[in-house]
Parts: sequence; C-alpha cells; structure tokens
Amino acid sequence: MNPVKTSSYLGKYREIVLAVAFFLVFDLAVLGLNFYISFQIAADAVSINLAGRQRMLSQRMTKALLGLQQASSKGLMIDAGLKEVDTTFGLFDATLRSFELGGQVTGGDGKPVMLERVTTTAGHELIRQAKALWEPFKGLLLPLHSGVEYTPQQLDAAVQYAVANNLTLLKLMNNLTTDLEQTAALKADRLRLVQTTGIVLALLNFMFILFKFIRRLRATDRKAEMAQKETTEILDTVKEGLFLLDAEFRFGSQYSASLTSILGNPIIPGSDFRAMLQAMVAPTVYTATIDYINLLFGDRVRENLVQELNPLTAVEVQVPRPHGGVVQRFLTLQFNRVVIDGRISHLLVTVFDVTKQVELEAALVDAKKKVKAEVNILLGLLDVEPATLNYFLNKTEQGLLEINEQLRSVGNTRHDYRQMVAAIFRQIHALKGDAAALGLTMFEELAQQFEATLAVLRDKQELSGDDLISLPLPLDEFFDRIGMVRDLISRLASYHDVLAPEDNPAALSEDLKKLALRIARDHGKEVEVSSNLQLIKQLPSPTREKLKTIAVQLMRNAVVHGIEPVTERIELAKPAAGHISVALKSANEDGDGYDYEFVLRDDGRGLIPRRIRAALVQTARYSQTHLDELSDVQVIMKIFEPGFSTFTKANRDAGHGVGMDVVKEKLQQLGAHLQIVTREDDYTQFSIRFAV
Repeated sequence: MNPVKTSSYLGKYREIVLAVAFFLVFDLAVLGLNFYISFQIAADAVSINLAGRQRMLSQRMTKALLGLQQASSKGLMIDAGLKEVDTTFGLFDATLRSFELGGQVTGGDGKPVMLERVTTTAGHELIRQAKALWEPFKGLLLPLHSGVEYTPQQLDAAVQYAVANNLTLLKLMNNLTTDLEQTAALKADRLRLVQTTGIVLALLNFMFILFKFIRRLRATDRKAEMAQKETTEILDTVKEGLFLLDAEFRFGSQYSASLTSILGNPIIPGSDFRAMLQAMVAPTVYTATIDYINLLFGDRVRENLVQELNPLTAVEVQVPRPHGGVVQRFLTLQFNRVVIDGRISHLLVTVFDVTKQVELEAALVDAKKKVKAEVNILLGLLDVEPATLNYFLNKTEQGLLEINEQLRSVGNTRHDYRQMVAAIFRQIHALKGDAAALGLTMFEELAQQFEATLAVLRDKQELSGDDLISLPLPLDEFFDRIGMVRDLISRLASYHDVLAPEDNPAALSEDLKKLALRIARDHGKEVEVSSNLQLIKQLPSPTREKLKTIAVQLMRNAVVHGIEPVTERIELAKPAAGHISVALKSANEDGDGYDYEFVLRDDGRGLIPRRIRAALVQTARYSQTHLDELSDVQVIMKIFEPGFSTFTKANRDAGHGVGMDVVKEKLQQLGAHLQIVTREDDYTQFSIRFAV
C-alpha cells in the first residue's frame, strides 16, 4: 500500500520533488562552504589580534628595560621590572615562533589558543626580518630572563639594543597585522560572493518550484471547490450540529448551519472549544469532558470501549438567548475519531438537542415519584390513629390559614415585620414538632424547608413587606398536601368511623417515644423513654394542645442537645442509651395555686453555662464582657431567645433557634411557672407548673 502511494506521488510531483532535492543539496553545499570560510576567518581574527599584541609587547619590553635600568641606578626594587621583562619576553618569543611554524600560544584572555602559521609571501618576509632583529635582542635578554645574576653592562647593552631597534620591530609587527587583515578581507569577499551566488540560484530554483506548484494548485483548487460545494450543501441541510475538533480543542473550519442555533453561540473556526464549554456546563462536567476528549485522542484505548464514559450525554447546559439572558437545554455531544493514515487527526462531534426527550423522561419520573409518594403516604397514614390524624389536619389547616391571613394584610396596614416573621416561625416550628411526633415526614420536611426561608428573613438587617411576598408559596404546598391526605383518607374504608379527636395518653406517649427514637437514630445516639401521662385526659382541650407542643419541643431538645453520643456516655461511665422520662402529675397538694406539674428529665450532659456563653459570643449576640456580668442562671435562660442555637448548622431537628422560643410562648399562654434544674454531665430537668 505505502510503496504504491510513494510511487504515485513521485510521478505526480516529479519536477517539484527534483527541484526541492536540488535546492536542499545546493543549500547544504553552500552551508558547508560558509562554515569552512567562517572557520578560517575566525582563525584569522585570532592571528590579527595576536599580531596587534606583538606591537604592544615590543613597546612594553622597551619600557620595562628602561624602568629596570633607572631602578638599578638608584638602588630601588627591581623585582617588578624583571617580572615584566620576563612576561613580555616569553609572550613575544612564543607568538613569533607560532606565526612562523603554527602552534598553541597564550591568548589575550590568558587561555591557550591555536595560532595558524602565516601563509602569505609578504608575511613570511616580515617574519624573517623580525626574527633577524629578535634573535640578537633575545640573546641580550636571556641573562635577565634566566633569573641568574646579570651585570649592569648586560642591562645597558639590552637597553641600547631595544632603543635602537624598537621602532623597526614595531613597524614590522604593524606590517604583519596589516597583511593578516588583508588576507581576512579577501576571505570575507569570497564568502560574500558564495552567499550572493547561492541566494540567486536559490531564488531561481524557488521561482521554478513556485511556477510548478501554482499549476498544480489551480487544478487541485478546482477539485476542492467542487468538494467544498458538496460539503456545504450537506452541512446546510443536516439538523444535527456537526463540527471537527483537533487535539488542541480548536473548532474546525467546517460545521453545520444548525450548530450555531443549538449551542447559542457564534462559531469561530480555530477558536477554543473549551472556553465555550466552560461557560455552558458545571465545573465537574467540564473537567470530566476534557479528560474524556484527551482519552479519545490517545491511541491506547478503543473508541467503543469508552463511549459510556462520555459526560456530555443529556447534560444540562446554559445556552445564551439572541437578545440576552440564557435558556436551559439538554444536549448530547457524540465524539467519533477521524483516523488518517493510522493517526487520529480530529474528532467528529455530533450535537443533538435532547431537551424534549429529557423533559418527557423527567415528567415520567415525576409521575412515578408522585405515585410512589402517595403510596408511601398511604402506608404512613396507616400507622396514625384516624382521629389523631384528622385532628392534626384540622389544626394544621387552621394554623396555616391564620398565617395566610397575616400575610394578606402585609402592605395594607403598618406591621412589625420582624415580629410577624418570629410569630410565623413559632407556628411552623410547632407544626413541625407535631408532624414529627406523629411520624408524618412529608409535613415535617415541608416545615423544615419553610423554616429555612424564614431563617433568612429573620437574619436580614432590614426587613420590609416586599421580603414577605414569597411566603404564601410554601403555604400552597402545605394546603395541597393536606388535600391529598384527606383524599386518601376518604378512600380508606377503615376511616369511615367517627373522626372526633380523642384524648389518648398512650398514643401521646407512643408518639413522643417514636420521635425520640427517630431523632436519636438520625444523630447516631441511643435513647430510652419512660412516660406517665394518664392525667392529660383531665386537661381542657386548649391546655392539652399547648402541653403537647411543649412536650414535643422539650423531647426534641433533650435528644439533640442533652443526650450524648454512645462513645461519650461510655467514657463518662454512663449506660450507652440515654434515658428520658416524661410525666404529668397533680400539684394540688402543694398549695401554691398550681393544679398540675409537667416534668421532663434526661440524664445527658446538662445545661453548661460556659458552653452557652461561648455559643452566644460566636453568634455575636453579646460581647464577652457583657456575658461575664451575667450569672449562670441568666446565661441558661438565654436558650429561650428567638434564633439562638448551640448548633452551627441547621437540620430538621435543631439549629434554627425556634424550639425553645415556641416553649416560651406556650408557657406564657398557660401562665405557667418554669423551673430548670441541671448538673453538668449528669442531668437536666424541666418542671412546668400550671393551673387550669
């Protein structure tokens, strides 16, 4: 296969291939010649530099000899002069010898360099004349250079010779430098000639290649234009988005007409696909997609084996609108490798708009969930006594109607909106407690969601009527759930009995126990509950309902805040399961004007003033200085403040700081007296005495 392709290419582009081959061979030859001449010029530069140094050395020797003669006559130190004579003598002699024969000498930077022998006739004659002068001079300098004792007569003879022949020797070295420079200039002219000839021939060769290439290009363009026209017709017709993506995540130049409308962005060929993708999908999806595309461009995995890893399957994206804003769509991007000559060159990306399909699937899932929810509600309702359930629904509906009436009055009259939010918060929290006690999770979850909205409003610095506009929406969902439950009740034959509320102490005790066990399970704790609520049947209905609300809130508070986790209790030598007791007893015999006493006691960690102080400081409600002025009893009573909780993160059982606020409100309505007795790591007891 490959030999056939090669032969075909050589036959089709023979002239261009031969011209390019000639161009490469010629360029290599010119390059080699340039390198050789450049090397010679570099060597000549060294020679010129050292010839110039010879001129300087001849002057330095003469100056050193004169200085040495003067120092000797005055009896001064002569070591420096002798050293200078020795240095200049050695350098001049070695360099002159290398100019004649070639060899290694010390360069201007003190490092060894190779000095080529002088090859010109004029240069040889100059070196001969210089040696004729140097050899006698050298003989006169040897006593000074050898380091042995020399006589003043020998020094005077060397000085006289240097003075007599210094200018002649300098002139010879000047002429040698000039000769070397002329030789280097000739080589440079030769190099320029070679380069000029090479450039001219290269231009002629280029013109020939360009002529042949243009002829071939015109023929190819005609075929490409025809293919481009067919490709454009296909891309303008197909409904899916199509484009090519290279290994650097750049858009190809060809893409389908529908791609722009599907992605909601103009497509710029060569632009980065990652920038568009990052603005459309979530960060986790973006990262997974980049990894997936890199995997497809690798050749270690098969394409069909990794298709299931595609993170862009029915993915939600934010598509810009033509006139501003964004619209949510669901797209599927399918990636297929484009392989040319065994190499992955691009990915063909097909974009499908699957929004309608996803919406239909979501509608089907919602329908299934609704059916399942109704079944679960039905099964949960079977565990609740019919009369109790009916009473809960009536009470809840009445409370929600009251809240709705308050919200409808917003804007018509002046209100303390913060106080209104706090009152609604207490009502919803009490509703959540009643639902939790009966095990009605759907109402408990709705109340929890409503509380989250109310918590945001409560914590705002400034609160206006506009902030309360959205609150009726959660109420509508409550009413829908109540209607759905009543509809289900009406279908059950077992609910055809009388639905009047009943005072069943056993039912209340069981509800409180279920609530405690559920909260303990959610928080990783163990708990046991004992109760004695027989006297609740004697209470008037309004009093009974307020007491039930108090019991639920205190039970929730005891399990969440009082009872320790199992490991902590074991470390304190306590039983693994915490114990909570709840009782209602007569208080007439005490003669203090109260008829009943409600007591809830747990054997947990107790109310610890220092922990409450720390939580109050953390919430920035009070300064440390202010809290230090309060007694422990005053600090403990702060747990009844609206919005305060020792929990840092709210959940359906604690954290909003409403439960004890609800207890406080009900106590005020009962006109009850509250006594709290507690001891750290031992117990907490709430005693509530009230009259009927």
